[in-house]
Amino acid sequence: MCLPGVAVGPLERTLAWDGCCNVRDLGGIETSTGRRTRHGAVVRADNIRRLSAAGWHAALAHGIRRVIDLRFDGEEPGEPDAPAEVEVIGVSLFGRHSVDAAKVFDDRLLAADDVGSVFAAGYIHTLKRSPERVAQAVAAVADADHDHGVLVHCFAGKDRTGIISALLLSVAGVPDEAIAADYAASEANMPSLFDDWIATAADADARTTRQRSALSPTATMEGVLAWLQESSGGAHDYLRAGGLTSDQIHRLERRLVET
Repeated sequence: MCLPGVAVGPLERTLAWDGCCNVRDLGGIETSTGRRTRHGAVVRADNIRRLSAAGWHAALAHGIRRVIDLRFDGEEPGEPDAPAEVEVIGVSLFGRHSVDAAKVFDDRLLAADDVGSVFAAGYIHTLKRSPERVAQAVAAVADADHDHGVLVHCFAGKDRTGIISALLLSVAGVPDEAIAADYAASEANMPSLFDDWIATAADADARTTRQRSALSPTATMEGVLAWLQESSGGAHDYLRAGGLTSDQIHRLERRLVET
């Protein structure tokens, strides 16, 4: 069970919102030019539809008025709506759910000596296959009202959210090692989401696969960012190739970086 929300300082990156387990503000990270990312501009999270009334109150108080939902369509049917004040934009980052593709990924996780490389290959596959969809998700952040915060989420706030968060931080000029550290920070929050699921695994192989799916090794995002630089020249050029305009890139930089 996720911990209930508690009061935190105005520049605290970790946000304890009742009902969610993996919520972080992307502000307060030093960029390569010595500036910092802007607090309150973008928050990353696990599935915010699990928020209690108190959790939603905290999100609204934090300034969140737009939510980017990266999950599959209908991933959790019957879940409650977001408050009326919040605009929800759905962009299924992984496209259509495929049972066969999920099994292939699980088999690779189980067989791998290096779990980080399996995650990296999966993320890179998404970036290669769907640059327009990735850019659509980032554009939804760029086009949001500058005076309000944007929240990006998926189920666990680790994989799909990790890809988009990495691109946003890279556009902001955050060094790769700091982006990878932010990605890796999700791992400590996964037990609340995964432990019950792991405990119900049918056999030892299924248990191992589920345990590994909750990991977020630093090397994973380091590999993704290296690929992004080698293949596209970095996040800016990758997103432009996917359809982001120069104006959207500029608005994104204004949103993400303190002046």
